[in-house]
Amino acid sequence: MKLYSAQSSQAIDKLAIQKAHIPGLLLMKRAGFFAFKTLESLWPKAKNIQIICGTGNNGGDGFVVAQYAILAGYKVTVTQLGDSSKIQGDALSALLELNALGITSQPFSLQNFAQADVIIDAVFGTGLDKPVLGEFADIFKQINQTQKPVLAIDTPSGLDANTGAILGSAIQAQNTCTFITQKLGLYTFQGNDTAGKIHFSPLFIPQELYQTQPHIAENHPLKYWLNKLPIQLASRHKGVSGTVCLVGGNKTMMGAIQLAGLASLKTGAGLVKVITHQEHGIAITQAIPEVMCYQTEDLSTQASRANVIGIGPGLGLDNWGQDLFSKVMDLPLNKVIDADALKHLASFCQSRFGQTLFKQTQEQASNQNWVLTPHPGEAAVLLNCDTQSIQQDRIAAIKALQNKYGGVIVLKGNGTLIYDGKNMEVCLAGNPGMAVGGMGDVLTGAISTFIAQGLSLWDAACLGVSLHAHAGDVLANQNSQPGILPSEVAQVMSQLLSYSDSPKI
Repeated sequence: MKLYSAQSSQAIDKLAIQKAHIPGLLLMKRAGFFAFKTLESLWPKAKNIQIICGTGNNGGDGFVVAQYAILAGYKVTVTQLGDSSKIQGDALSALLELNALGITSQPFSLQNFAQADVIIDAVFGTGLDKPVLGEFADIFKQINQTQKPVLAIDTPSGLDANTGAILGSAIQAQNTCTFITQKLGLYTFQGNDTAGKIHFSPLFIPQELYQTQPHIAENHPLKYWLNKLPIQLASRHKGVSGTVCLVGGNKTMMGAIQLAGLASLKTGAGLVKVITHQEHGIAITQAIPEVMCYQTEDLSTQASRANVIGIGPGLGLDNWGQDLFSKVMDLPLNKVIDADALKHLASFCQSRFGQTLFKQTQEQASNQNWVLTPHPGEAAVLLNCDTQSIQQDRIAAIKALQNKYGGVIVLKGNGTLIYDGKNMEVCLAGNPGMAVGGMGDVLTGAISTFIAQGLSLWDAACLGVSLHAHAGDVLANQNSQPGILPSEVAQVMSQLLSYSDSPKI
């Protein structure tokens, strides 16, 4: 699935009218009919429909939904927000057709909304680019407080279709009908919570028109990434299954590096070597006999025998962690850098390069041999800003991270993003139950394994993120979201590996 910006979607819409000669009113009719059929499917017993419309084409879609609903025998009330004299073009035609059916717009009445079976949100579409304030914000709040089911048209009013950020105030939808393109903002940051379940129609626009506009990101199914795994030859042995060296586990954080080690083994690493405090070795080995533990003095020797280094789980910010990080930075191996190691990286780059880019050219940056896996707070440290700035525009943030640090960036969170300077993948799996300490450690171990097995940094990062998120969803479906444990996710990741189509000889 390809995901587009609001601007690209609008451009394709315009091309459909100008180049493919599809009347704009016909596109509006198609959108309204799709939304109406979705309404019928989702709420078959609904009889009282409240439609709230704006003055643009999104409002026009709402007028069309109202037409279909009236003709189908629903009780329909249409509320108009904004200056009705600004309604023009296809939206005006749809309104006049609605008026011909005996329906005129009503002023906002909370009582009407409270009595409705379903509310249709057709106020703002993809063109919204400023905060919703004042009267509109107050009305949106009142609508949300009715706790009535809402079907949003194209995007929930108040949601930024590009970033997934709420612009001041937004109508909370349980379902959203979106058209022409899939908008990235519906799937990242606050998009999922605001839009609910997405229902998509391309409105029968010719496929060739989509080639004229760039997409922001893509989403591939888990099997697509699983099929990147190497062929499982009968002669396979631990030496060709990849050797992972993991570094971390400060005095109070042994569990973090243990989880990373467990995940590496469960995702297929042939050998997993953990560099940690000497006193942790016996405990980790007793918990996971397959993991080999070494003292910090053995870092160079063991790293020379590994295919990749994963550093960060439980590393800590003290001198012990800083010393290990500095030594790892001097090693030529591919790296997965997470957690406290990201904070050391920010300090390392600042002290060595100041405000300049870590790599001075884009070509050098794209060749950096690491995967960075920050959550929004760690991303803020890396970019010397605040977490809110990261979340308000995750696309801009991940591009800034890759531009500054190179390599492959995994910006974790709702709608995790992966970016290598050219390609961007968004993960649509995962759930809030995965917001538990240790989940990132499991991801670090998995990505490290896939790199060790020969996957590119890009493929390894995308596979690791997708497998990790889907494993969390399996557990949520089997039990519930609360109580999902990182160690359980590692176990399920192992089971999901069997869904690969890669030949097993």
